[in-house]
Amino acid sequence: MNTNSQRHFDSRATNYETEIGEEYPQWLKWHLIEKYTPQGGCAVDVGGGNGRHAIDTALKFECDTFCIDLSEGMLVAMNNRANAISLPKDAVHRLHAICASAPSLPVKDSSADIAWSYATLLLLPDQDTAIAELMRVVKPGGIVILDIGNVWNFGWLYWRRYYRKRGFPGIFPISRTRATSLIDNLGGDIIEDIPTGVLSPFLLLPFFDKYPVFRRLIHKNGRYPDLDGIVSKWMPLFATRHYFVVKKRGL
Repeated sequence: MNTNSQRHFDSRATNYETEIGEEYPQWLKWHLIEKYTPQGGCAVDVGGGNGRHAIDTALKFECDTFCIDLSEGMLVAMNNRANAISLPKDAVHRLHAICASAPSLPVKDSSADIAWSYATLLLLPDQDTAIAELMRVVKPGGIVILDIGNVWNFGWLYWRRYYRKRGFPGIFPISRTRATSLIDNLGGDIIEDIPTGVLSPFLLLPFFDKYPVFRRLIHKNGRYPDLDGIVSKWMPLFATRHYFVVKKRGL
């Protein structure tokens, strides 16, 4: 990302979302972390922002948790939030804020039990390098969770314009075929592939965006999967995103 991208996230750091959320897309991210993070291990959150997931990971799983983000403002917000909620001292010592970019992670080879990247890869022109870095830092037998934007979805027309207006180079979705081939070449086996977002882009359209009933229909709180998740499973080609859970070969 460029300096415009950094400034954008720095400016949002103080009021960026901190709650996991009850809608299915947000619930799913934490559910996968809960499902695959080992107690007392090492976790790497790439593009972790203000520590929405990293703080809870360090606390709940007693993991050494590395929250890596390009925005210094976001990482300061994470540390401030950890202090504000009176995070136990042992959890504070396990939580590490690192300012770095996804294509160049300052983490040792094969040192983490799990790594994930949410809502970050699609902003990178060079996703291949970033995904390779995530695979590099995980131990053989470890888990990588990838949030990859799928190319066949009209919602990217909106988001590409949104991010370019804010100084980003754009949005870079890739096809599922390309993503699965890359993962295989990097020594990973996909153990879960969860598509989402076939219906979500309709909420960005005029008329639909004016009536909350449509959001409640598509993303009903407490329903996992929600209507969007169910339809996305039927029509994965048109999903906005694929959440790939990848196991690194070699154990």
